[in-house]
Formats: sequence, structure tokens, C-alpha cells
Amino acid sequence: MEKVVLSEIDLYTGEIKTPKGFEIQRTPIKNQIIQAYAGSLENPQNRISNNLKDYSYLDYKLGFSQPLCWLQDHMRDFFRLNYHKTLIPKLTWGNIYKNQEQSFSRTSVDPVDLRNAPDYTFIYGIDVAEDSCELIIEYNDNRRAGRTWHIPMKNNFFTLFPSTQKYFISENKSKKINIFLTSTYEYI
Repeated sequence: MEKVVLSEIDLYTGEIKTPKGFEIQRTPIKNQIIQAYAGSLENPQNRISNNLKDYSYLDYKLGFSQPLCWLQDHMRDFFRLNYHKTLIPKLTWGNIYKNQEQSFSRTSVDPVDLRNAPDYTFIYGIDVAEDSCELIIEYNDNRRAGRTWHIPMKNNFFTLFPSTQKYFISENKSKKINIFLTSTYEYI
């Protein structure tokens, strides 16, 4: 008997570990997300989408910053070294969830533009209260449809998964705001 895997859903999770003195500076990235959020109240161009009914209406665009670049470089180098694929960043945004807020269930692809769709979605905990929320990946296992995989989120913790997977961040059960960074990647 021979087994051939035609398709798989690969999830990569973990804490970002860097050498001493080269830690990822989350505070400047957090401040960048807060500024994008605050700026979106006055300037709707700071949002990925200006359509109130679009899932990306609450996604806040982030421009270049050195700490953000270092984080993306670290992820790209780690992935190339361990999994032999090169990640190319496509789009990066931040999200802020207050007490009892959660994200929409969504994918990171536009189903009518699969040619330009990203391959992977990276979600990273910038400032997350302990035991306050989970990243929930929705998937089908052949005829066992509607399955979910729950990943507790915390500071300096990431999950990388195929962009075609539906996902959401569960309700924030803490009294403080939770801040996340999301990046999409193409791989070569």
C-alpha cells in the first residue's frame, strides 16, 4: 500500500526567539498600530478598506519601521532556514480589540483574485493580556466539516498558516486592549 498526501494544512506557531540584545522591539510596533488606529478616526486612508461592511475596515495600515522590518526579516530567515521556503511580505496591518471585542471570521484572500492572493497569514501578539483570547482556525477534515483549532494568544507569540484558511480572534476577556500585528506573505 502506498500513501500520497495531496493536500495539507500547515500551521506554524511559537514564540519569537532572538539572541540576547536583538530582541524584537514590540513597543514601537504597538505605538505604530495605536497611531494608525487613532489616525483612522480622522483619515480613513489609514484603513485597509473604507467600506464599513468590509472585514478589513478594522485593519489599520502600517508603514515602514525598523522594528517591523526586523520582525519580518527574522520570520523570513527563520522560515527559510527551517522550511526551505522564502517568504515575501505582501500586506501588513494592525488590529486593536477592546474588552468583549473580537474579529470577524475571515480569510486573507480575495476569492475573485486568487492569482494575487497571499500564501500565508502571520498573526503576532504585540500586546496581549494573559489568558484573554485565542486565535481560532476553521478547517474541514474531509467530510468532518466545521472543525476548529484553538491557539491561545500571548505576547511575542505567532501563528503562521495558509491564507485560504478562515480564522478569527476570539472575544477579548480582559479589561485591557489587545493589539495584534498581521502580515500576509507569498512564498517562493
